[in-house]
Amino acid sequence: MFKISVGPAARTGARMSLRAASGLVATAFLSILAACSPITNDGPGSLDPVGNQGSQQRALSPNPNGEILGNGNVRISLLVPLTIPGGAANVAKELRNGAAMAIEDFGQQQVQLVVKDTKGRAAEAQAAASEAAREGTSLILGPLFAANVSAASGVTQPAGIPILAFSTDTSVARRGVYLFSYTPQSDTQRIISYAASQGRRSVYAFLPQNAEGSLREQVLREEAGRNGMQVNVVKYAVSREGVSQAVQGSIAGVQASDTIYIPDGGAIPAAILTELQQSGVTLAGKQVLGSGKWESVRKGDAVLQNALYPGRDVRRFNQFANRYQGKYGGAAGVNAALAYDAVTFAVELVRLHGNNAFTSRNIESSRGFQGTNGLFRVQSSGITQRGLAIYRVQGGQGVLAEPAISSFGRNS
Repeated sequence: MFKISVGPAARTGARMSLRAASGLVATAFLSILAACSPITNDGPGSLDPVGNQGSQQRALSPNPNGEILGNGNVRISLLVPLTIPGGAANVAKELRNGAAMAIEDFGQQQVQLVVKDTKGRAAEAQAAASEAAREGTSLILGPLFAANVSAASGVTQPAGIPILAFSTDTSVARRGVYLFSYTPQSDTQRIISYAASQGRRSVYAFLPQNAEGSLREQVLREEAGRNGMQVNVVKYAVSREGVSQAVQGSIAGVQASDTIYIPDGGAIPAAILTELQQSGVTLAGKQVLGSGKWESVRKGDAVLQNALYPGRDVRRFNQFANRYQGKYGGAAGVNAALAYDAVTFAVELVRLHGNNAFTSRNIESSRGFQGTNGLFRVQSSGITQRGLAIYRVQGGQGVLAEPAISSFGRNS
């Protein structure tokens, strides 16, 4: 759902607060700013994906290669493309900074985090994963890109080391190779089910001609089918000409629909809606839907007013963002908070389960955890489900229309 992006990150939390619930932590700081608090301590879970040996604390080699954060006796590794050219290096820095903040907050004595540079290349990611395994890591956070995740998992799965990766490409997800990022599935399900609950019955979707567009179409059709909605889809090449061609071929279909779904971010939603309007389509009465990628959309355009999109529960995130700004001197976004929550999650599993922290039984939670980015739970499919709010574009910004759910429930 939320593609790799940069933007603001916060000191929410001190520890995941099962300890507070049992009366072992009483300070106001910990109780108010709990970063990743478990919703419940689940009953029996699934078997470990690669056997119990994969979840045991490993013997640590001295002097691991990479930046070392924390002094705990359980080692975890963060694999990110620190030296890749372009914007991805900024994302990697944000991930590193978010992870470092979590270690500083409460992980110093619980875990030791080793940061390794993948350079954004699959071979380097695999080499870094092999090195981490030799050094005794029990859990890997990252890599960032799907090809790197796939390459690294070729090492980690036989070794019994789970991954919490930051890719959004669900084709690489499976038990033991978990995507901790936002994905198009929960994003699409949330907004389409909400639209159906508001009485919408026919949706016309503009989707990009790429893997994400195909995935969104599949989920859209499934969710719309469950809710009795009719679906029409047009695909566009991601270019000015491609978008215009798709719009011109969709006018009659859009006219007959009560809902328009445009999950792409940037300038594309406003461009599509403006051209529809200029082509004679009456937008009044039609509900425009976006995706979590609309966090990056400039919302001042009149054609976007009253559009709905799913997004993170930002209450804790906003606190975290302020602290990140003060510490690093720049704005940070969803990726810093994802890394913060990933480390916090790992620390809490170590605190609760010791040497057996990272079994699938412990990682996969039916009720989930509250993190800096809101409610989440890691599923056996390898995809992390996120509790998402609904926002309405009003006055050039997103205004909360429906809060995020507070609990998944065992059957949701």
